[in-house]
Amino acid sequence: MSSVTWFLLLGGLLMALGGWVAFLLALRSGQFKDIEAVKHQMFEEGR
Repeated sequence: MSSVTWFLLLGGLLMALGGWVAFLLALRSGQFKDIEAVKHQMFEEGR
């Protein structure tokens, strides 16, 4: 395989790893605890 193929493969793997790390950090910080509460807060602030 050519060197360009290796760079593309490595770049794709690094981007996938970065997305996975971002998801895990969001999960650990509690951003997915209560998804429905945000929807209800939006309607309460509009009153």
